[in-house]
Amino acid sequence: MSRRIELTLTYNAPAAAVHSALTNRDFWLHRIEKSADNGVVLDRLDGGDGTVDVAISQTLDKNALPGMVSKAVKGDLVLTRGEAWGPFENGRATGTFTVSTTGLPITAKGSAVLADAGDQSTLTLEGEVEVAIKLIGGAIEGMVADQVIGPLLQRDQTATEEWVAANA
Repeated sequence: MSRRIELTLTYNAPAAAVHSALTNRDFWLHRIEKSADNGVVLDRLDGGDGTVDVAISQTLDKNALPGMVSKAVKGDLVLTRGEAWGPFENGRATGTFTVSTTGLPITAKGSAVLADAGDQSTLTLEGEVEVAIKLIGGAIEGMVADQVIGPLLQRDQTATEEWVAANA
C-alpha cells in the first residue's frame, strides 16, 4: 500500500529563474559541493537545452530517525533522489521525481509542476510514497512524507532561492 503525497512550495523568484537554476550544471555542482560534508554525492547529471536529469545520494544517520523507523533499518541507509525537468514553456515546466533507499524498502515517485505566480513561482509535487514493511509500513509512510521528504524539499527550495539571488 502507498500514501499519496501532495506539496506546494512557493519560491521568491519567477518560475523562469527557478527553472534556469534547476537545469544549470553549475547549480548542481555547487549544491553537491555545499552538501559534501553531509555525505551528498552526485550520481548522475545529464541535460541540455533547458532540461536536466540528475540523481544524488546521501548516507543518512539512522539514529537520527524516529525509533520505529531506525529499528527497521538493515545496514546502511542511503537515500537516492532523482529529478528530471523538461523545458520551460508558456510560464511553466513539468518534471518528475524519485526517491529510493537502501536499508529500508522505501520508494517515492511523482510529478512536479513549476509555474509562475506573479513575481513568485510555485512548485507543486504530487506522487506516492511506499514503505514495503509488513504491519508498520503504513505508519512509516506518513513519517517519511512528513519528516523526510518535506524537510528535504524545503532545504532544496532554500538552496535554489539562494542560487537564484546570487546569480541574478
